[in-house]
Amino acid sequence: MQVTMHYHNVQEYDGDFNNYLPKDSIDDMIKYNINDVESTEELLNRLKEDLDLRLFIEQEYGLNVLSMDQTKIGEKILEKKYCDSMHITSRELKNMGSPMDYIPLKDVILPFIAYKNPKLKAVLEDMKKQIVYSKERKGYEKKFVLSNVEYSVGVGGIHSIHTPKIFLPKENEFIMHSDVASMYPSFIIQYNWIPRHLGKTFYDVYSNIYYERIESKHSGQKLKATVFKYALNAVTGKMQQETSWMYDPFTVFKIRINGQLVLLMLVDRLLELDCEIVQVNTDGVVYICKKNNFDKVQEVIKEIEQLTRLNFETDRYEAFYQYAINDYFGIIEGYSQSHNPKLIEKKGMFISDYDKSRLGKGLAPMVIPKAVINYFLTKQPVSEFVRKDKDIRDFLMGQRVDKKFKVEYGDEPVQRINRFYASTNGRYLYKVKEEGQSKQYFNMLTKSGVTLINTLDDIPIEDRHINYTYYIGEAQKIIESFVCQQLELF
Repeated sequence: MQVTMHYHNVQEYDGDFNNYLPKDSIDDMIKYNINDVESTEELLNRLKEDLDLRLFIEQEYGLNVLSMDQTKIGEKILEKKYCDSMHITSRELKNMGSPMDYIPLKDVILPFIAYKNPKLKAVLEDMKKQIVYSKERKGYEKKFVLSNVEYSVGVGGIHSIHTPKIFLPKENEFIMHSDVASMYPSFIIQYNWIPRHLGKTFYDVYSNIYYERIESKHSGQKLKATVFKYALNAVTGKMQQETSWMYDPFTVFKIRINGQLVLLMLVDRLLELDCEIVQVNTDGVVYICKKNNFDKVQEVIKEIEQLTRLNFETDRYEAFYQYAINDYFGIIEGYSQSHNPKLIEKKGMFISDYDKSRLGKGLAPMVIPKAVINYFLTKQPVSEFVRKDKDIRDFLMGQRVDKKFKVEYGDEPVQRINRFYASTNGRYLYKVKEEGQSKQYFNMLTKSGVTLINTLDDIPIEDRHINYTYYIGEAQKIIESFVCQQLELF
């Protein structure tokens, strides 16, 4: 956490906790403890909204959820409301469930699922023949190519498979993104796809939360709306968890299989209208359509909405830069007039913002995605952008090493958790595995020496000997992967 929150001091205690603390280490231990407490307080301050939410839940529902994640909070809210409605205790819920080891997919597929495209017809027929083992996470998967796009469908969900590509609409085109609004909760509400053993009472509890959340959002009750969102989103995950009182793999397969088949229905209709599919993932489709077909596309979406009882939300992009299915950035319509950075949608490797969503998820140098995005928006050379960046945080990387390894900086032992940047005068950072008398060395950044910066300081960036060539090269490599793929198309 200290690494990813850019805390001023990343400090690890590397003493042996199985032995008494040596007297000459007491001062170091006190400094470590103080740093630990102060960094925890800083983390608490940054997560004030999350804390306020949990305190609100405690006050509103009498539940202590301070140490729970979003899914567990959602489960607890549902548990309390269901138990109150049924006049039972949570202990009585523990052994409930609707186990089912083998699930014929033909039994979960909605009767109206149908396609005109022969390839999609074959995919549907193949899926109907499958009997899947509910406890196997990966299980059935089928890959196929349709109109030059490769797809993967199966028990793990749907996604298209891509190499880097830039999508820029022509004057007579739109780039559109249509996704199902709250796909999984909507399936539950519209089709009564609740855990079968919990009966109508659970459906009533769930649907009340669904509509109360809508009302809370409209009335500005942000905390309440967030609590209900957690509750609505908790169900599908818990239906697949064998130890949960909501366990019902048959029903969760209904939701997940039909979700991807509905998206393929949209793909089927879009291809008929000469649209180009950009990507398909989980709950939405990105595509390019001709402007003169815009009204027909809207009609198709309305038809599918009426057929499925689901609602689609549609946005437009000015451009879409797709590196991989979960690594992309899209320029949302309106950016070219306002240059509002909020109109740049970033996913995966292109996320370049310092916010709480990145806490604890590793530290990568932000200057690289920043330089790439800036290049495609302004054509400013990467080398110029990188060298003008004066925020040392943008160059920082972090790595945590497993306890079976030791870490050496050059030939000096250092702590296992380190923050560093590529530098021209730094040494190499190694993780070391000791096997008897021999040592195996693994370079933690092969392309450059590094400077450790576990304690942030005020050294001017001009005096840090940053290896700009490393960062420029990494950014340029991403840009070239886009450009080379584009050239191969012609």
